[in-house]
Amino acid sequence: MKLFRRKTLSTAVNQPSEAAFTPIFVGGAPRSGTTILHALICSSEKTNNYIAECSYFTAFLQPLATGLNVFDAHTRHYFDSREELILRHGEILDRELQRTWRRLGCPEVLALKDPMLTQFFSIAAQALPRARFVLSARDPRATVSSRIEVAKKQAGGNSIPETKIIEFCHEYVRLYRSVLDNRNQFGDRLCIVNYRDLVDGSANRALEAFGCGRIVLDRVWTREDNPGAFTVDEWATELHGTRPSQKSIDRFKGHLDSRTEQLILGVCGEVAVELGVLA
Repeated sequence: MKLFRRKTLSTAVNQPSEAAFTPIFVGGAPRSGTTILHALICSSEKTNNYIAECSYFTAFLQPLATGLNVFDAHTRHYFDSREELILRHGEILDRELQRTWRRLGCPEVLALKDPMLTQFFSIAAQALPRARFVLSARDPRATVSSRIEVAKKQAGGNSIPETKIIEFCHEYVRLYRSVLDNRNQFGDRLCIVNYRDLVDGSANRALEAFGCGRIVLDRVWTREDNPGAFTVDEWATELHGTRPSQKSIDRFKGHLDSRTEQLILGVCGEVAVELGVLA
């Protein structure tokens, strides 16, 4: 693999202002292509190196979601309004992003990924006005099929019950619906990337126009730069660490029986059409 210059820490002399960087969060259902999408974005000189999921940061969003959900019953005793709650918690989130930004070398774009952050995209958009959001959208049959493969590995190769498959379907719907039903919160700060476009490369220009910087395929998955970011476990596939591949597009056809395929389409079809991944 061709080696590239490691993105290094800025010196105190030319360190940019903390307000200068743009946070970009990558989300989508698990197994929808969020990892390769994040890796592509991190190939840009504007961004930090590819790193593991920001599950630690995601946990900071749960208190805000809780506070908003029970505002009338509880939280109104602590804040004058929902807007004040969002503002004050946004300050906490921003401080943590600044710490991460400094740790990762003060990049122009701070690119972080976690599928579970997707459910909080709409409130993060309110709390972090300069943040931008990239959503990976994939055919639910491929997404859920891949989730089934992971679950089988975790079960020692044994089959999994249909109830588990239904759970994966509802997860797909819940995560994407949390974004689609709140699109007014994003304005022009949301970019939905079809997995097919991601694989064939046509999504690269859209990502660049969205502010991610120039995508450079030769810099994708530069393990030499950050070997600790790659974990080999049940979630890893043979495509992990490689460039986007057409092999992953319709791979589900060799794994799903017709009953399971219809089950997935029945639960997820409406959302998938709205996302543009199904006709």
